[in-house]
Amino acid sequence: FDDLARKDLRIGDTVEVQKAGEIIPQVIRYVPELRPPHVTPYTPPGLCPSCGSAVKQDPEGVYLRCLNPACPAQIKGRLKHFAGRAAMDIEGMGEALIEQLVDRGLVRSLADIFDLQLDDLVALERMGKKSAANLLSAIQDAKSRPLNRLLHGLGIRHVGSRTAEILARHFGDMSRLMAASQDELQGIPEIGAIVAASIHDFFATQENR
Repeated sequence: FDDLARKDLRIGDTVEVQKAGEIIPQVIRYVPELRPPHVTPYTPPGLCPSCGSAVKQDPEGVYLRCLNPACPAQIKGRLKHFAGRAAMDIEGMGEALIEQLVDRGLVRSLADIFDLQLDDLVALERMGKKSAANLLSAIQDAKSRPLNRLLHGLGIRHVGSRTAEILARHFGDMSRLMAASQDELQGIPEIGAIVAASIHDFFATQENR
């Protein structure tokens, strides 16, 4: 949105584009002689398009983020990340299934995955008994993933797979990590102030705990 304002790009404009970074189309400017009368400037949204809650711009970035942790779109995104190959690797939990699980209220948080029952799953579209049983087996297998994979899967801001490995190696178990102060976290090599604050704030929230 900052870029749109800086270049005064408006809805209905004809724009000049160049290739940036080899393939990305970058808008250079609007073409003044082709601008229609009464074009409308872009207005950044004040509410989340998924749940209608307030949004806020990142203090250190350009993104607008929904402030509602129960936002269905956020839950779907977290579930997709959590079930992904680099995290808990839950085979069979794809995007279409996640959409149904959240839309039907069967999953409202990551932990709800582990409470799913066979009857819950067979009631979903394109989910037979065998597929449901296979998914439950994959969910059971996910319980044996190492701590670093779980930490990565939780989607803590600024915590990727590398940072998750550092944390798992340093603390050894989740309870020690959850009890760590921000100063203790920041004292770990490769963990800076922003990452330490993000981890501490995540575990200070009861819902996340």
